[in-house]
Amino acid sequence: MEVIKYSGGIEPFDANKINYTIREAGGSEKLARESVEEVKRNFHKNMKTSEILNLLLKFLKKEPGVSERYDLKRAIMSLGPSGFPFETFFANLLKHYNYKTKVGEKLIGNNIVYEIDIIAQEVGGKKFMIECKYHNKPGIVTKIRYAEKAYRTFLKLKKYKFDQPWLATNTKCSGEVIGYSKKVNLKITSWAYPKNESLRVLINNQKLYPITILKSLPDNIKEKLYNSKILIAKDLLDYDTKELIQMTELTEKEIKETIQKVKEIIGE
Repeated sequence: MEVIKYSGGIEPFDANKINYTIREAGGSEKLARESVEEVKRNFHKNMKTSEILNLLLKFLKKEPGVSERYDLKRAIMSLGPSGFPFETFFANLLKHYNYKTKVGEKLIGNNIVYEIDIIAQEVGGKKFMIECKYHNKPGIVTKIRYAEKAYRTFLKLKKYKFDQPWLATNTKCSGEVIGYSKKVNLKITSWAYPKNESLRVLINNQKLYPITILKSLPDNIKEKLYNSKILIAKDLLDYDTKELIQMTELTEKEIKETIQKVKEIIGE
């Protein structure tokens, strides 16, 4: 059994991978096992991974919140280069890990103005210059030129006393990027690397899902939440119903349904 990836390449069908990712998304062992069986029942020649994903998203609705969490990667890709910028989301995520952050700061190095995606300072620790590379299509790998750009910019801004450059991306990094990062001490956060500190792990560990995971919310409402500095779904729980009605112009019923969905997704 083989499947066609988003990139157009072909790979063997991996039932264990599906089982693992469903369990990682909080699905029960029973749901994971039945989901694999459902895919096998509907499998056909030249089946695309996108077809398998859509099939699973419908089946996973059997358990509250699992379908949304399983679709996290697509929710991140829905942030967009504008409207809900990835760098703003990543900066908000870092705040939950005790970093102080600034987004879009302009610094001068060698008489050139550089706009830095994020400046992040650990509480009582290192100061990082973060270059963000966002992709809004699946199957794309972040390549070496972005790592080299981050490191070059870091070198040109030595007077600002950053301790380390950092490349953050929502996709996988090439092996060349990982090798280069080790040589020049470039910190990386990508979708699946490093194993215990990847973007996926950072989000799942503290349930920091983006508001784009709430598929029932119209884009204009998400835009209003973004304008109110809310990019992480569970942050909605910090507001009362009246505040959210004023911020979004949703009805009380719609607000309550949204809050209930957030609670399902974060497992409350």
